[in-house]
Amino acid sequence: MSRQNLDHFVLSKPYFDSAGLILAVDISGAQPRPLGFVHAGFAPNDQMTDLNPKVGVISQLKIVPTPDGVGVAGELIKLACEYLKARGAERAHVGTDFPFGPFYLGLYGGSQIPGVLVEDVFVLDAFRDFGFQEDDQIAIFERQLSSFKTVIDRKQMSLRRQYQINAVADPLEKSWWESCTLGMSERDRFSLYHKSNQAVCGSVSFWDVQPLAQRWGHLARGMYDLIIPQACRGSGLATFLVGESLRHLMQQGIGIVEAQTRVSDKAAIGVFEKVGFTQVSSGVLMSIRL
Repeated sequence: MSRQNLDHFVLSKPYFDSAGLILAVDISGAQPRPLGFVHAGFAPNDQMTDLNPKVGVISQLKIVPTPDGVGVAGELIKLACEYLKARGAERAHVGTDFPFGPFYLGLYGGSQIPGVLVEDVFVLDAFRDFGFQEDDQIAIFERQLSSFKTVIDRKQMSLRRQYQINAVADPLEKSWWESCTLGMSERDRFSLYHKSNQAVCGSVSFWDVQPLAQRWGHLARGMYDLIIPQACRGSGLATFLVGESLRHLMQQGIGIVEAQTRVSDKAAIGVFEKVGFTQVSSGVLMSIRL
Protein backbone atom coordinates (compact mmCIF):
# COMPACT_ATOMS: atom_id res chain seq x y z
CA MET A 1 0.00 0.00 0.00
CA SER A 2 1.16 3.49 -0.83
CA ARG A 3 -0.45 6.92 -0.85
CA GLN A 4 -0.53 6.79 -4.64
CA ASN A 5 -2.31 3.40 -4.66
CA LEU A 6 -4.77 4.50 -2.00
CA ASP A 7 -5.67 7.53 -4.08
CA HIS A 8 -5.86 5.57 -7.33
CA PHE A 9 -7.95 2.63 -6.13
CA VAL A 10 -10.07 4.30 -3.43
CA LEU A 11 -10.07 8.06 -2.90
CA SER A 12 -10.22 9.12 -6.56
CA LYS A 13 -13.40 7.20 -7.36
CA PRO A 14 -16.13 9.69 -8.35
CA TYR A 15 -18.56 8.12 -5.88
CA PHE A 16 -16.14 8.15 -2.92
CA ASP A 17 -17.84 9.54 0.20
CA SER A 18 -15.54 10.28 3.11
CA ALA A 19 -18.39 9.63 5.56
CA GLY A 20 -18.31 5.97 4.52
CA LEU A 21 -14.64 5.56 5.50
CA ILE A 22 -14.73 5.16 9.30
CA LEU A 23 -11.57 4.93 11.40
CA ALA A 24 -11.16 3.67 14.95
CA VAL A 25 -8.42 5.53 16.85
CA ASP A 26 -7.23 5.20 20.45
CA ILE A 27 -6.73 8.74 21.77
CA SER A 28 -6.07 7.79 25.40
CA GLY A 29 -2.27 8.03 25.10
CA ALA A 30 0.11 10.81 24.24
CA GLN A 31 -0.11 9.89 20.55
CA PRO A 32 -3.27 8.74 18.70
CA ARG A 33 -3.06 5.04 17.83
CA PRO A 34 -5.03 3.55 14.92
CA LEU A 35 -7.08 0.47 15.77
CA GLY A 36 -8.73 -0.28 12.43
CA PHE A 37 -11.10 0.96 9.77
CA VAL A 38 -14.20 0.01 7.82
CA HIS A 39 -15.17 1.32 4.39
CA ALA A 40 -18.76 1.25 3.14
CA GLY A 41 -20.17 2.24 -0.23
CA PHE A 42 -22.78 1.19 -2.75
CA ALA A 43 -23.20 -1.17 -5.70
CA PRO A 44 -24.18 0.10 -9.16
CA ASN A 45 -27.68 0.01 -10.60
CA ASP A 46 -28.72 -2.59 -13.18
CA GLN A 47 -27.75 -0.30 -16.07
CA MET A 48 -24.29 0.36 -14.57
CA THR A 49 -24.91 4.10 -15.00
CA ASP A 50 -24.99 5.21 -11.35
CA LEU A 51 -25.04 3.95 -7.78
CA ASN A 52 -27.95 1.96 -6.38
CA PRO A 53 -28.52 3.44 -2.90
CA LYS A 54 -30.61 0.41 -1.87
CA VAL A 55 -27.65 -1.98 -2.11
CA GLY A 56 -24.90 -1.25 0.39
CA VAL A 57 -21.41 -2.74 0.24
CA ILE A 58 -18.87 -2.99 3.06
CA SER A 59 -15.71 -3.06 0.96
CA GLN A 60 -13.14 -3.51 3.72
CA LEU A 61 -12.78 -4.18 7.42
CA LYS A 62 -9.24 -4.15 8.80
CA ILE A 63 -8.34 -4.38 12.49
CA VAL A 64 -4.98 -3.96 14.21
CA PRO A 65 -4.45 -7.08 16.39
CA THR A 66 -5.14 -6.00 19.99
CA PRO A 67 -6.99 -7.51 22.96
CA ASP A 68 -9.91 -5.20 22.12
CA GLY A 69 -9.96 -6.15 18.42
CA VAL A 70 -13.27 -8.03 18.55
CA GLY A 71 -15.07 -5.10 20.17
CA VAL A 72 -13.53 -2.61 17.76
CA ALA A 73 -14.61 -4.74 14.78
CA GLY A 74 -18.18 -4.99 16.04
CA GLU A 75 -18.45 -1.24 16.59
CA LEU A 76 -17.04 -0.44 13.15
CA ILE A 77 -19.47 -2.83 11.45
CA LYS A 78 -22.34 -1.23 13.39
CA LEU A 79 -21.31 2.27 12.27
CA ALA A 80 -20.92 1.13 8.66
CA CYS A 81 -24.41 -0.38 8.65
CA GLU A 82 -25.85 2.80 10.18
CA TYR A 83 -24.17 4.86 7.46
CA LEU A 84 -25.61 2.66 4.70
CA LYS A 85 -29.10 2.54 6.20
CA ALA A 86 -29.20 6.33 6.66
CA ARG A 87 -28.56 6.72 2.93
CA GLY A 88 -31.31 4.34 1.84
CA ALA A 89 -29.68 0.91 1.79
CA GLU A 90 -32.02 -2.00 2.48
CA ARG A 91 -29.29 -4.63 2.55
CA ALA A 92 -25.55 -4.61 3.21
CA HIS A 93 -23.18 -6.98 1.43
CA VAL A 94 -19.63 -7.78 2.46
CA GLY A 95 -17.09 -7.30 -0.30
CA THR A 96 -19.60 -8.60 -2.88
CA ASP A 97 -18.60 -10.26 -6.12
CA PHE A 98 -17.48 -8.79 -9.42
CA PRO A 99 -18.39 -6.33 -10.83
CA PHE A 100 -20.22 -4.85 -7.84
CA GLY A 101 -17.26 -4.02 -5.59
CA PRO A 102 -16.82 -0.22 -5.64
CA PHE A 103 -13.33 -0.07 -4.11
CA TYR A 104 -10.01 -1.97 -3.66
CA LEU A 105 -9.97 -3.93 -6.94
CA GLY A 106 -6.24 -4.46 -7.49
CA LEU A 107 -5.45 -4.21 -3.78
CA TYR A 108 -7.46 -7.11 -2.37
CA GLY A 109 -8.67 -10.50 -3.52
CA GLY A 110 -6.84 -10.95 -6.81
CA SER A 111 -8.45 -10.53 -10.23
CA GLN A 112 -11.84 -9.69 -8.71
CA ILE A 113 -13.31 -8.88 -5.31
CA PRO A 114 -14.29 -12.34 -4.00
CA GLY A 115 -16.26 -11.24 -0.95
CA VAL A 116 -14.02 -11.99 2.04
CA LEU A 117 -11.11 -14.38 1.51
CA VAL A 118 -11.37 -17.55 3.60
CA GLU A 119 -7.91 -16.76 4.96
CA ASP A 120 -9.35 -13.66 6.70
CA VAL A 121 -10.77 -15.71 9.55
CA PHE A 122 -10.99 -12.82 12.02
CA VAL A 123 -12.97 -10.67 9.58
CA LEU A 124 -15.34 -13.51 8.67
CA ASP A 125 -16.00 -14.25 12.34
CA ALA A 126 -16.63 -10.57 13.06
CA PHE A 127 -19.33 -10.34 10.38
CA ARG A 128 -20.90 -13.63 11.44
CA ASP A 129 -21.01 -12.50 15.07
CA PHE A 130 -22.79 -9.32 13.95
CA GLY A 131 -25.46 -11.35 12.15
CA PHE A 132 -24.32 -11.48 8.53
CA GLN A 133 -25.42 -14.64 6.70
CA GLU A 134 -23.46 -16.49 4.02
CA ASP A 135 -25.00 -16.17 0.54
CA ASP A 136 -22.50 -18.05 -1.62
CA GLN A 137 -18.80 -18.64 -2.12
CA ILE A 138 -16.39 -17.53 -4.84
CA ALA A 139 -13.88 -20.05 -6.19
CA ILE A 140 -10.51 -18.54 -7.17
CA PHE A 141 -8.59 -20.27 -9.97
CA GLU A 142 -5.12 -19.77 -11.46
CA ARG A 143 -3.50 -20.99 -14.66
CA GLN A 144 0.22 -20.87 -15.39
CA LEU A 145 0.75 -20.18 -19.09
CA SER A 146 4.37 -21.28 -19.48
CA SER A 147 3.31 -24.66 -20.88
CA PHE A 148 -0.24 -23.84 -21.99
CA LYS A 149 -1.77 -25.74 -24.87
CA THR A 150 -5.33 -25.40 -26.14
CA VAL A 151 -7.74 -28.31 -25.82
CA ILE A 152 -7.52 -30.51 -28.92
CA ASP A 153 -10.42 -32.85 -29.65
CA ARG A 154 -12.89 -33.40 -32.47
CA LYS A 155 -15.36 -30.79 -31.19
CA GLN A 156 -12.70 -28.10 -30.68
CA MET A 157 -11.19 -28.74 -34.10
CA SER A 158 -14.63 -28.37 -35.69
CA LEU A 159 -15.19 -25.07 -33.84
CA ARG A 160 -11.81 -23.80 -35.03
CA ARG A 161 -12.94 -24.26 -38.64
CA GLN A 162 -16.20 -22.38 -38.01
CA TYR A 163 -15.20 -19.54 -35.68
CA GLN A 164 -12.51 -16.88 -35.37
CA ILE A 165 -11.23 -14.74 -32.49
CA ASN A 166 -10.90 -10.96 -32.67
CA ALA A 167 -8.55 -9.41 -30.08
CA VAL A 168 -8.85 -5.75 -29.08
CA ALA A 169 -6.33 -4.05 -26.80
CA ASP A 170 -7.64 -1.39 -24.39
CA PRO A 171 -11.26 -1.50 -25.66
CA LEU A 172 -13.75 1.20 -24.82
CA GLU A 173 -15.46 0.66 -21.48
CA LYS A 174 -18.93 -0.85 -21.70
CA SER A 175 -20.40 1.34 -18.97
CA TRP A 176 -19.81 4.16 -16.50
CA TRP A 177 -19.18 1.56 -13.80
CA GLU A 178 -16.55 -0.30 -15.81
CA SER A 179 -14.86 3.04 -16.48
CA CYS A 180 -14.79 3.77 -12.74
CA THR A 181 -13.44 0.37 -11.69
CA LEU A 182 -11.27 -0.76 -14.61
CA GLY A 183 -10.95 2.22 -16.96
CA MET A 184 -7.37 3.07 -15.95
CA SER A 185 -6.12 -0.53 -16.22
CA GLU A 186 -4.57 -2.20 -19.24
CA ARG A 187 -7.23 -4.48 -20.70
CA ASP A 188 -7.78 -6.97 -23.53
CA ARG A 189 -11.10 -8.13 -24.95
CA PHE A 190 -11.50 -11.23 -27.13
CA SER A 191 -14.66 -11.64 -29.20
CA LEU A 192 -15.84 -14.82 -30.91
CA TYR A 193 -17.22 -14.53 -34.47
CA HIS A 194 -18.82 -17.05 -36.79
CA LYS A 195 -16.81 -17.04 -40.02
CA SER A 196 -19.84 -17.39 -42.28
CA ASN A 197 -21.82 -14.34 -41.16
CA GLN A 198 -19.55 -12.53 -38.64
CA ALA A 199 -22.18 -12.96 -35.92
CA VAL A 200 -20.77 -12.36 -32.42
CA CYS A 201 -21.14 -15.53 -30.37
CA GLY A 202 -19.33 -14.56 -27.17
CA SER A 203 -16.60 -12.49 -25.55
CA VAL A 204 -14.22 -12.50 -22.61
CA SER A 205 -12.09 -9.72 -21.09
CA PHE A 206 -8.85 -9.58 -19.11
CA TRP A 207 -7.17 -6.83 -17.11
CA ASP A 208 -3.68 -6.23 -15.79
CA VAL A 209 -3.87 -7.20 -12.11
CA GLN A 210 -1.89 -4.36 -10.59
CA PRO A 211 -0.42 -3.75 -8.12
CA LEU A 212 -1.17 -7.21 -6.69
CA ALA A 213 0.61 -9.01 -9.53
CA GLN A 214 3.91 -7.39 -8.53
CA ARG A 215 4.00 -9.85 -5.60
CA TRP A 216 3.33 -12.86 -7.83
CA GLY A 217 6.54 -12.43 -9.83
CA HIS A 218 4.78 -12.81 -13.20
CA LEU A 219 3.05 -10.67 -15.76
CA ALA A 220 -0.55 -11.46 -14.89
CA ARG A 221 -4.06 -10.97 -16.20
CA GLY A 222 -7.41 -11.35 -14.49
CA MET A 223 -10.32 -12.80 -16.43
CA TYR A 224 -13.74 -11.16 -16.22
CA ASP A 225 -16.94 -10.76 -18.20
CA LEU A 226 -17.02 -14.21 -19.85
CA ILE A 227 -20.20 -14.03 -21.93
CA ILE A 228 -21.69 -16.78 -24.10
CA PRO A 229 -25.28 -16.22 -25.32
CA GLN A 230 -27.78 -18.74 -23.98
CA ALA A 231 -28.45 -20.14 -27.46
CA CYS A 232 -24.73 -20.93 -27.92
CA ARG A 233 -24.08 -22.63 -24.59
CA GLY A 234 -23.30 -26.31 -24.26
CA SER A 235 -21.51 -26.41 -27.62
CA GLY A 236 -17.92 -26.02 -26.39
CA LEU A 237 -17.67 -22.39 -27.48
CA ALA A 238 -16.73 -21.15 -23.99
CA THR A 239 -13.83 -23.61 -23.83
CA PHE A 240 -12.73 -22.58 -27.34
CA LEU A 241 -12.95 -18.85 -26.56
CA VAL A 242 -11.09 -19.07 -23.25
CA GLY A 243 -8.45 -21.42 -24.66
CA GLU A 244 -7.70 -19.20 -27.67
CA SER A 245 -7.60 -16.13 -25.42
CA LEU A 246 -5.08 -17.78 -23.10
CA ARG A 247 -2.94 -18.80 -26.08
CA HIS A 248 -2.94 -15.20 -27.30
CA LEU A 249 -1.96 -13.91 -23.84
CA MET A 250 0.83 -16.47 -23.56
CA GLN A 251 2.26 -15.19 -26.86
CA GLN A 252 2.23 -11.70 -25.34
CA GLY A 253 4.44 -12.93 -22.48
CA ILE A 254 1.75 -13.21 -19.81
CA GLY A 255 2.80 -15.78 -17.20
CA ILE A 256 -0.32 -16.33 -15.12
CA VAL A 257 -4.07 -15.79 -15.43
CA GLU A 258 -6.53 -15.73 -12.55
CA ALA A 259 -10.27 -16.35 -12.84
CA GLN A 260 -13.10 -16.34 -10.33
CA THR A 261 -16.69 -17.56 -10.29
CA ARG A 262 -19.40 -18.49 -7.84
CA VAL A 263 -19.12 -22.11 -6.68
CA SER A 264 -22.75 -22.53 -7.75
CA ASP A 265 -21.76 -21.80 -11.40
CA LYS A 266 -20.81 -25.35 -12.35
CA ALA A 267 -20.65 -24.53 -16.07
CA ALA A 268 -17.95 -21.87 -15.60
CA ILE A 269 -15.97 -24.12 -13.26
CA GLY A 270 -16.14 -26.88 -15.88
CA VAL A 271 -14.70 -24.55 -18.53
CA PHE A 272 -11.87 -23.41 -16.26
CA GLU A 273 -10.92 -26.98 -15.38
CA LYS A 274 -10.95 -28.05 -19.04
CA VAL A 275 -8.29 -25.47 -19.92
CA GLY A 276 -6.13 -26.34 -16.90
CA PHE A 277 -7.07 -23.88 -14.18
CA THR A 278 -6.50 -24.99 -10.58
CA GLN A 279 -8.44 -23.67 -7.60
CA VAL A 280 -6.10 -21.88 -5.19
CA SER A 281 -8.47 -20.22 -2.71
CA SER A 282 -12.03 -19.05 -2.17
CA GLY A 283 -14.02 -16.15 -0.82
CA VAL A 284 -17.27 -15.87 1.10
CA LEU A 285 -20.21 -13.65 0.10
CA MET A 286 -22.27 -12.44 3.07
CA SER A 287 -25.11 -10.01 3.62
CA ILE A 288 -27.57 -8.70 6.19
CA ARG A 289 -30.91 -6.92 5.97
CA LEU A 290 -30.72 -3.45 7.49
